[in-house]
Amino acid sequence: MMRIHILGSESLGVRGLSCYVEIDDHKILIDPGVALGYTRWRLHPHPLQAVVGDIVRSKIARFWRDVDYVVLTHMHGDHIPLYNANPFQLDLYMLDHHGEKKIIAPPPHILSTKEKIRLEKIREIYREKLITINWRAAEIGPVRVLGPYPHGLSRSGVYAVYISDDLSILHLSDTGLLVEDAMSLVRDLRPDIVVTDGPPIYRYMHDKVTVNDLLIRARRNLERMIGYAGKVIIDHHINRCDEGYRWIKSVRREYSCIMTAAEYMGEKPLMLESWRRTLYRLLPEDNYWFREKYRETIEKYRVILYELITRIRNDMKQSNEASFSLLLRKILTEK
Repeated sequence: MMRIHILGSESLGVRGLSCYVEIDDHKILIDPGVALGYTRWRLHPHPLQAVVGDIVRSKIARFWRDVDYVVLTHMHGDHIPLYNANPFQLDLYMLDHHGEKKIIAPPPHILSTKEKIRLEKIREIYREKLITINWRAAEIGPVRVLGPYPHGLSRSGVYAVYISDDLSILHLSDTGLLVEDAMSLVRDLRPDIVVTDGPPIYRYMHDKVTVNDLLIRARRNLERMIGYAGKVIIDHHINRCDEGYRWIKSVRREYSCIMTAAEYMGEKPLMLESWRRTLYRLLPEDNYWFREKYRETIEKYRVILYELITRIRNDMKQSNEASFSLLLRKILTEK
């Protein structure tokens, strides 16, 4: 019986699209990375965001210890453990590297210089257990890897991951609902669950024409996909702004099979990456708080986070920055 657990994504409070899949005797991690945008609106991640990042990193590290396969769809810093991680990313050297797990990674010839270095640092640890994909596809144990496909709007390559048992899952990573060939893959495989990101409209909020164009393209491809998939989990880039989540909700009014990662996991979206300005406004901290007393600072915010999550579950009807601001103000006033 297949078990699927989404570990980290924007609706779960961090950047990434990490996923754990268990079938029979096989345990698989897909894109085990986590990040927080190092600067946004000239602000570094708020300590409350760092608490969530810390929790997600711990989850990934715990699953990493016992899995049989780790699949890296591409070598971006929010999808892999890093040899030179900043305080908000997953540190390669903090993981348990014992056991017989195999690491499946993109071929070096499609990688940038920086990405090749990242791959080599992983190879130094795993040696012959690191398997690079033979250009177009690979089938390793229960994992099929297909591609590469364009990374959303860019030309860099990203691989799709397909795993099938009593259920089937297709992890499309950073194709952004913008890649026609990836939609054709859904038609061919007809998975029960698709995990995908949506277009990065947060980068173009100054240009409504571009945002509208991206969302029209995404909707057209999504409607093609829905005809061949059971559930479609949309997250990652699109949920870096409230407008992206509003779009997901608007499409869901017609297609109930659509949801965010948080909703799939039975949670309400907690899009702290999108709400960073509100965090700094209501919970002021120095913008460089993490350079000293990192651990002490996030421990101070851990209690706030747990109360906040409980109140979001019970009291916050709309997942947007305005509702989040009202709820956080109420909690602080009560204190």
